[in-house]
Amino acid sequence: MAAVTEARRLSVPRWVGDHRWLLLAVVLLAAGALASGWASGYAADFYLPVRERFDALQVWIIDNRGSHPLFTGVFRPMAVGAAYGLAELEAQLRLLGWPGVLLVFGAIAAAVAGWRIAAVVVAALAGIALLGQWDDAMTTLALMGVGVLASVAIGVPIGILAARSPAVATVVRPVLDAMQTVPVYVYRLPLVFVFGQGNPAAIVATVIYAVPPAVRLTTLGIQQVPPVKLEVGRSLGATSRQLLRTVQLPLAMPSIRVGVNQTIMMALSMVVIASLVGATGLGREVLRGLQTLDVGRALDAGLAIVLLAVVLDRITFSAGARGRHLLRGWWLVAAIAGALVVGRGLGMLPFADEPPFAGALSVAQLADQAFAWARTELFGFTSAFSEWTIRYALDPLRFVLSVLPWWLLAGLVAAVAWRVVGQGLALFVVVAAAVIGAMGAWPDTMNTLSQVLVAAVVSIALAVPLGVLASQSDAFDRALRPILDGMQTLPAFVYLIPVVALFTIGRVPGLIASVIYALPPGVRMTDAGIREVPHETVEAARSQGATRWQVLRTVQLPLARPTILMGVNQTTMMVLAGVIIAGLIGSGGLGIEAVRGLTRSEIGRGAVAGIAIVLLGMVLDRITQALGGGDDEFVETQRATMKTA
Repeated sequence: MAAVTEARRLSVPRWVGDHRWLLLAVVLLAAGALASGWASGYAADFYLPVRERFDALQVWIIDNRGSHPLFTGVFRPMAVGAAYGLAELEAQLRLLGWPGVLLVFGAIAAAVAGWRIAAVVVAALAGIALLGQWDDAMTTLALMGVGVLASVAIGVPIGILAARSPAVATVVRPVLDAMQTVPVYVYRLPLVFVFGQGNPAAIVATVIYAVPPAVRLTTLGIQQVPPVKLEVGRSLGATSRQLLRTVQLPLAMPSIRVGVNQTIMMALSMVVIASLVGATGLGREVLRGLQTLDVGRALDAGLAIVLLAVVLDRITFSAGARGRHLLRGWWLVAAIAGALVVGRGLGMLPFADEPPFAGALSVAQLADQAFAWARTELFGFTSAFSEWTIRYALDPLRFVLSVLPWWLLAGLVAAVAWRVVGQGLALFVVVAAAVIGAMGAWPDTMNTLSQVLVAAVVSIALAVPLGVLASQSDAFDRALRPILDGMQTLPAFVYLIPVVALFTIGRVPGLIASVIYALPPGVRMTDAGIREVPHETVEAARSQGATRWQVLRTVQLPLARPTILMGVNQTTMMVLAGVIIAGLIGSGGLGIEAVRGLTRSEIGRGAVAGIAIVLLGMVLDRITQALGGGDDEFVETQRATMKTA
């Protein structure tokens, strides 16, 4: 066998073996050029009628949803159950009234996270009331509550199964990848036809979007249980079920709590998108503000979403911290039950329906005046910046991408994919490009790609230096950390509000919002990668007389390269998500096509845009992920907490 292998090795010239990827790329380019007749456009024979097929599916759904057993026996009961759960939870929040809600959430926070977090939670809820957003916030809270409960109830058991069965994990992982890559716009549209306009469709879409972190972090938590703990349990005669209940789940609980926290935050980020299909609450106020350029209205609702995120994030994140619990076990249950009883009593007070001083802290008028001033005084700068960015960055890149023959661009990207990953991804790139073009989505995809590339370059150019500075200065890191926390907590749509106010609508405000949205992972991973370089290695360099700059340039940055490149991957994917979301403010490309498909009930149009987004995202993800060369566990952890569109 060894002789055969040696003979094969000797039969292939070395230069050929080293450049097989390049030779294959040349062959693929030549094949594409010949197939297309050296033309840049697509031949009509290559057209894939994806849009027509989905439009036919839409007609079938409309014709059969009143009589087909799939709808009457499965989807309709699901919609009724979701609507009933939402109505019941919202009714209970209304019965508590504002003093009861403050008491119950304050008591829960104090019991599981300590008095300091309880004070933050009560202050945040009071802030929502003073912004005049209480009623909409309670609707949003109920909507999220149903979605999160369903997500955790589905996600945790699946995560346990995936951790204990490699076969289940093999099936589940690509499904989770698709759920986190497919933009919400895409699967929201068919959900509207199946469940109808309104809150049930919003809840189901929220569950689809928010389930992956619960599954992934439950699986990771169980898989990271030390083998020695399991061996001890087995040596004592514990069965598989007993090991799960007494060893794996207790040790995995911190990871599962993080999964629940991420599920809640991802569900909260859906509130604005949910309003596109008729869901009520704070998201509808933000959407109406954006649609009418009423910055003050959108900002009030956006701030209320942020405060709601603070409440839920602080409670769930701090709940798992050691030493925070004031009460445990049945004492905790009794305390929450007592708070509910007292809160119900407070809700019966005559002033419990309407919070006092509602709207006293509203920033709508001030924001409208400030942005009116900014539009007047900064118009010259913002318009010049927009024009410069479009003329010298976005338009030239879009022009180049558009005039390049599709087979040439696909071949170049495939060559890169072959070089950094292998022939499998190279083939996928060619197939993905062919499918996108055959669906008629090539121009919109190139428009989106040009925005993603520009925003990614700007984001990385800002994020890496900031991360390096944070790693070299603890004071700078402490100052930057709360800002990054806030940026990662904010729903993506909130970024659009001030940007639209200053730059109106179009590609540039979408690009700016995408850069802001994508900065945190790049900064954090650069900082973490440098700080994780072994202290002994750094000290060894210093003992050789290396200066601080030399240590950073020759030791820390090279060793931190995999983590920094993984930050580049995360930043790129979040830029793609931001650019797609920016379709709501007219950034063009696939984002606006997905929004139009959703708002005009054109399922075929939205499906074509969605499939193109997924293929584009998979290519960008796989190539940038391979550049980092991170191990599977690290990648899985990052994916578990990654927010997408």
